[in-house]
Amino acid sequence: MSTGKVSLVHEFDCSLGEGPHWDDVSQTLLFVDIFKAAVHRWNPTTNIRKSIYLPDSSIGAVVPRKKGGLVVAAAHRFAFVDEETGATETIHEVKQQSPESRFNDGKCDPAGRFWAGTMGLEIEPGKPKRNQGALYCLHKDQNVTRHVAPVDISNGLSWTNDQTVMYYCDSYRYCIDAYDYDVTTGSMSNPRVAYKFNTEGDEIPDGHCIDVDGNLWVAMFFGGKVHQIDPKVGQKIRTIKVSDVALKTTSTCFGGPNLDELYVTSSRNLSVNKVEGDTSGGLFKITGLGARGLPAYVYEG
Repeated sequence: MSTGKVSLVHEFDCSLGEGPHWDDVSQTLLFVDIFKAAVHRWNPTTNIRKSIYLPDSSIGAVVPRKKGGLVVAAAHRFAFVDEETGATETIHEVKQQSPESRFNDGKCDPAGRFWAGTMGLEIEPGKPKRNQGALYCLHKDQNVTRHVAPVDISNGLSWTNDQTVMYYCDSYRYCIDAYDYDVTTGSMSNPRVAYKFNTEGDEIPDGHCIDVDGNLWVAMFFGGKVHQIDPKVGQKIRTIKVSDVALKTTSTCFGGPNLDELYVTSSRNLSVNKVEGDTSGGLFKITGLGARGLPAYVYEG
């Protein structure tokens, strides 16, 4: 089975890149730089990047809004963003588990709700204070509900093609949880472990996406790799090494005209000045995997 061809497609030098979202309409990639509170839209055809810097201390996730513009989970608020002017409008400020908590990752479900979760203050990268996060849902009527708490590091979200199962990762639990999902109401039930990771070493599961066959592609923070997981049977199919330098791989999404290119975000290494060959914080693309993703959902509210 092919491990694919990995290439560094853009040296964004992200402090903490996260939440890639392929915009199928414009054929561009959206993602955030958490600590620079930046939203990036990158065109792989022209290699042109447009960036918006928000007046927040951080930003965890971004998705397009069907009515136009963007929706973000930034610091501790959901907000609309005018992509042309950069102006923001707060939708809702969440009641945090701790004043130091912040949004970390998010994604829209098949009905167009925006799910995003929080985490505690990081004592060091990838190691936050425990039990200070929660998973929230921004509904289409702009009301917000809390669904899972307490959470250590709220991360990957994916839904099956038939819209009946939701996968969720709280990184410090070292597992992917599955929930029965009611797409009509947005309710989660019957939680169970779909896949348990090895807890030896520093690697922790981060963001993930799902392919048309129902397999998850999970970025491993501190590992510089992506695991392909079959959550239906709880087995790892293969591992793709992304980088020996950019070890803080953070999230994944499928993109490209045929949704068969896997994009992987990463976080900057802690060195004060980047040295030659340091690809950390860059954006990677993996081709030739023989897999294809599902179109990403947008916020319908």
